[in-house]
Amino acid sequence: MLILVVSAAVLFWFVGGPRYVLEGVLAARLQRPVHLAANPEWHWGKQELRFTLPGLRVGPAAHPQFSASRLMVALDWRFLLHGQVQLQQIVLDTPVLNGPWKGAANAGGAALSLPGKVIIRDGTLCWPGVAGHTLSLTVVNGQVLAKGPSQLAGGWHWRGKGGRWHFAAEMGSAPALFARNISLQVGTTLDPTLLQVAIPTLQSAAKDMVLPTLRVRWQARGQGPAQLRLQALRLNMAQSQLAVQEGALTVGDDLALQVQTVGLNWKTLRGHLAYQIAIRRLPQLATRWGLSLPKLTGPNALQRLTSTGTVQLDNSHFQWAVTQGELDDSAWTGKIFGTWNPLAIHVNLHVAQLNLGRYLPALQQGKAAQLPAVPQQWPVTGEIHVAKLLWGKISARDLVIRSVAPKARP
Repeated sequence: MLILVVSAAVLFWFVGGPRYVLEGVLAARLQRPVHLAANPEWHWGKQELRFTLPGLRVGPAAHPQFSASRLMVALDWRFLLHGQVQLQQIVLDTPVLNGPWKGAANAGGAALSLPGKVIIRDGTLCWPGVAGHTLSLTVVNGQVLAKGPSQLAGGWHWRGKGGRWHFAAEMGSAPALFARNISLQVGTTLDPTLLQVAIPTLQSAAKDMVLPTLRVRWQARGQGPAQLRLQALRLNMAQSQLAVQEGALTVGDDLALQVQTVGLNWKTLRGHLAYQIAIRRLPQLATRWGLSLPKLTGPNALQRLTSTGTVQLDNSHFQWAVTQGELDDSAWTGKIFGTWNPLAIHVNLHVAQLNLGRYLPALQQGKAAQLPAVPQQWPVTGEIHVAKLLWGKISARDLVIRSVAPKARP
């Protein structure tokens, strides 16, 4: 009888029985096909139980979502006696992840903690839909520790460009996630410091991710260095919420933006912020951003725009309140509100003085004024109150410019 049991066990092993059983278990947990190139290997040591999965593939063979030529997992077997899983080490050889990962089931069962060490050798990540293009990280090598210095480096490819990137952080020993001195550098051969991200500390509080300070620097195309600084950033992915106490964005000499008390729920599209912005050389800035502006008379037109106010967002509705604004030499205040789906904008603005000579040709005697044509589908309604209007030799006071909705055709 013993000989039959041993013979059956040997036969079960050599025909790939453990492989098929493990494939079934993993497929049920992950809710997607799982394939192994061979039987798993295991080693029982004094303090750890080590599993090696050769040729792991998760997902369809034609388009796997994850694969690795070798996956090694080391567990502390003493925790298994108490129904806990203590991951000591994970080693991934040539892993390939095609994101985003969707529909992963919860492993359930035993309590799971972060692994003490994760080693990645020659990894690849492909993530489509990043600003309309696929982001690829290649030749990823390094290690991530639950406590201590972690480093990852590799190559990147996006929008027909590529270069090198490097990530470093010091993981803490707090019960919740904690890290400090987080840095990310992304560069090209011509510009090794194309993008720099610095996070002095990061910690989790309840379900929130808290960043006391976040600094991002990059090279803006045609505008020189740009910088983003955020203070007291709180992120809750489960509730789709973002909060920032204070932030500042500068792009060369052309754009300076400051925000305060930012709150956003990107799932329900509700949010609010207070802001202060200054923009210089609007025509040149619009050209760099792919926007078109009408041809203006004065070479110094639209050279400076400042505004202070608040913005509120409620699903498809928005409200923009300007407490103090200035375009060139014209001070203005008021509100702009409406919806963007469908696009409908209503304005109620007050301008102290407007000099149209900056923007339109001067009037000629005996000829009618030529005003810019309004598109047939004009989504803007409302009023602009101008206390004083100048246009060449013409001067007018208390002028009201109205835009009404087109009448529906019978």
